[in-house]
Amino acid sequence: MPNIFLAPRSNETSYKNFLSTIENGVDPSIVAQHLDEEGREILGSQQKLFAWGTKESKKTTWDKMEPGDLVLFYKGREDSEPEGKILYAGKLLYKKHNKELSLALWPPKPNEEPWSCVFFLKDLSPVYIPISEISESAGYSRAFVVQGFQPLSNKGVETILERFSSFDQFIKHYSTVEKEEHHELEETGRLNEVTAHAEAEMLLLKIGQMLGYDTYSPDKSPEAYGEKLENYITFKKIPTRFLGDLVQLVEEIDVIWFKEEVPKFAFEVEHSTKFGTGFQRLQQLHALNTKLFIVSAAKNKPLFDKFINVDPYYKNKANYYFRDYKNLEQFFNAVSEFMVINDYFLGQKIGRIDEH
Repeated sequence: MPNIFLAPRSNETSYKNFLSTIENGVDPSIVAQHLDEEGREILGSQQKLFAWGTKESKKTTWDKMEPGDLVLFYKGREDSEPEGKILYAGKLLYKKHNKELSLALWPPKPNEEPWSCVFFLKDLSPVYIPISEISESAGYSRAFVVQGFQPLSNKGVETILERFSSFDQFIKHYSTVEKEEHHELEETGRLNEVTAHAEAEMLLLKIGQMLGYDTYSPDKSPEAYGEKLENYITFKKIPTRFLGDLVQLVEEIDVIWFKEEVPKFAFEVEHSTKFGTGFQRLQQLHALNTKLFIVSAAKNKPLFDKFINVDPYYKNKANYYFRDYKNLEQFFNAVSEFMVINDYFLGQKIGRIDEH
């Protein structure tokens, strides 16, 4: 019989971890170097990974987890609520006991024990389940709260499966996904919702070259404004002189500007559903003092603020910037106008854009 595990996410540390690696997910490149061949094979097909973990003191419980087991995330009572609730549910995909992997996912506070019992989930879904319904099915007291990572009793699992026949039906019954709205990028100037990503990348590549930087983007085939992005990419591959092994972690960043092979500015053009991935990629460059930018619709500024105020980004927040599409277009127009005046007044170009 499959198991159900209960995971609390009530305190400050667990909430930040939850936001970072469950609610927003993890880019596979962040964890790949810490996986063995089996792990890379199982997780390699996933575009985004959803990770959680527990400390060594709970390893005996963690050892009992098997693929397909259900994990329910608990949040305690808030304000006038009568009780706590389950807010997310997902099935175990893979687990790995690895301290280095846990440190890459959740840098601990000084003297804090790492969450080295790591596991990855699939079929993650937002739900709302009053904890009393879980405790009643398991035969627990009505005062039951989730105070640590723990399995639900066999009676609780049997009761849930008898009532719903499967974990899928159980999750579907309590799912809140129908209440969520899917937001497309709003049309802002020339950057419309269909072509916003490629058009923003094109403007960034052109600006970079006009200002005299070498440019890089992994997106070489898309077109914007009737031109191919590759026409404005100086480096077809990221130079390794200063990046070394970081190359594999940053080569998917949307646009990078280089000066003498040093990454000076890095840009991620993000939809609201991809902010976590963008932050994770940019974070790899913070040690080089690269200025890190999220470019998105203006309405997504609160989402940027949400990320920048949690670790590991908070301690480097001075290096992060949010710019909306209108800001980008204004900057492009200003630089273009300056280049025309500069060419006329000085009789020479200062950027690299004339090389194409």
